[in-house]
Amino acid sequence: MPAPIRQTSSTVHVDATAVDLCGEDLVVEFEPEWTANGLVEADPDGDGARILTGQEIGRIHVTAQLWDGRPPLSDDNDTWQDIAEVSVAWRSAFLDFGTTGADEDSAQQIALPGPGDYRLRVHGRHRDDGDPRDDRDPLEEYLIQIWPASPAADRVIRTTSSTAARWRS
Repeated sequence: MPAPIRQTSSTVHVDATAVDLCGEDLVVEFEPEWTANGLVEADPDGDGARILTGQEIGRIHVTAQLWDGRPPLSDDNDTWQDIAEVSVAWRSAFLDFGTTGADEDSAQQIALPGPGDYRLRVHGRHRDDGDPRDDRDPLEEYLIQIWPASPAADRVIRTTSSTAARWRS
């Protein structure tokens, strides 16, 4: 039975409607099309991915989990608006989701076993709750599960947000 190895969480600042998942270069330079799932795309050149957010600029909460194998789908999948999986070739020893923050924060990185092929399962909720948001609105949230895996086709598990639907059309 697969098990989580480590987890980290942080509230980060998002800019330009995306959370960049990057490696040692701390830069993601590809332009996703978002038409496959309206949630996440992997950089075809490796060492990067982008998560599409519902907000152009704002604060979001991100949790990243490293697993030793494919995590089971959780019983609370219906609490997430969108869930999708992509494969990514990772050349770094960590995954950083600090996006545009000026300060390096270890809570915004998760150490990986090393370079290799990985699978990302991204869950998103509160994606349609306004842009801009005021303090009474819920924080947009993302759960990133990552595990070593051979490359495979992208997979959409759940898609219910208007944000994802708008980008897929």
